[in-house]
Amino acid sequence: MPFPFGRRELLQGAAALLADALLPRRAFPAAPGTETRVIVVTFGGGVRWEDTFAPEGWPNIPHLVTDLVPQGLFFPETRYDGLTGHFNATGALVTGCLQNVDAYGSEAPTTPTVFECFRKERGLPPEAAWVVASNKSFGLLGGSKLRDWGDPCAANVILPKHFLVQAIRSAVATPAGPGVEDRDALAERMVSALDEGYEGFGWRVHETGRALGQEVRATLAKSLLDYFNDPLVPTSGDELTFFMTKEIMSRLAPPLLLVNFWDIDVAHFGAYSLYLEAIRRTDRLVHGLWQHAQSLPPYRDRTTLIVVPEMGRDGDPSGNGFQNHRSGDESCRRLWLLAVGAGVPRGLVSPRPIRTLDVAPTVARVLGFKMPEGEGRALSELAF
Repeated sequence: MPFPFGRRELLQGAAALLADALLPRRAFPAAPGTETRVIVVTFGGGVRWEDTFAPEGWPNIPHLVTDLVPQGLFFPETRYDGLTGHFNATGALVTGCLQNVDAYGSEAPTTPTVFECFRKERGLPPEAAWVVASNKSFGLLGGSKLRDWGDPCAANVILPKHFLVQAIRSAVATPAGPGVEDRDALAERMVSALDEGYEGFGWRVHETGRALGQEVRATLAKSLLDYFNDPLVPTSGDELTFFMTKEIMSRLAPPLLLVNFWDIDVAHFGAYSLYLEAIRRTDRLVHGLWQHAQSLPPYRDRTTLIVVPEMGRDGDPSGNGFQNHRSGDESCRRLWLLAVGAGVPRGLVSPRPIRTLDVAPTVARVLGFKMPEGEGRALSELAF
């Protein structure tokens, strides 16, 4: 029997019930231990230089080119020399060491991550470090597989798109009582699924489950409600990641946050127009996150934003190179990095070659903690 209402109406009802059930009456306090904050945003999926910061690519990234580059430090000669798979490339970003683990995320990084080092040295709670990833294979990105590291000091990891899809599937699959096949019944089953099975849907912290506090659950519930009720009618996984990240920032104010946008990986389907549309959307969402950070007292004037692709994509003279990132050619490795905010010189383009491996030690330098000796080196241009 079909439901007499649309998908969006159903989701709005479900989100409203969820928010009403879980939202606390007070704000969650910001994590203690630091005033400086760092947000790292990846152009996940990988982008080519020619589609972004080459002059012909500027129309695809108007906010980066016009709004953010003039405010910050830009490195046009950034390189990634590791395996051109998503988990290993992003793993190099968060560890400062090249990784060679399962490409689909079934293995954690082999060296300590910035999240573990930060939390362990400062004695900070899980809410101090977050990974919010549209890529559903990033569940183990928050901590390494090393003994005495990993789960006890890993980042909180939330996979918004996967979480939402699985929660709805579970709710729809749950039998309802006779005569109650309506919107409210299905919405209630969705709330129950989220409440009882949350850990298995899109929330994972390293190898084991970690109990979610009421405040954290409420934060994510509120972001779902904002997503469903947005007047622009968002439809992409990255927009859901954007809403969840904003709510985490507003309510929890974590000092260390990695945001993985992922719509760009639609390139694998071979539609160049969708690939470019995803780049433009990521450009808009990055700018929106920076604006949101500047609107929040815990972040305003004390936050360093780092924006970088995890890797590039194939270079192919026939024009179809954008589709994959398997060749390992120069187009897969020539990237860029933009830093904006606290401690960052304004309007500077540095010709110095750097590597994506330099991101993790730079984050450690900005936040004032130590990482084990690795392959990357902190960017000396940042004044800390």
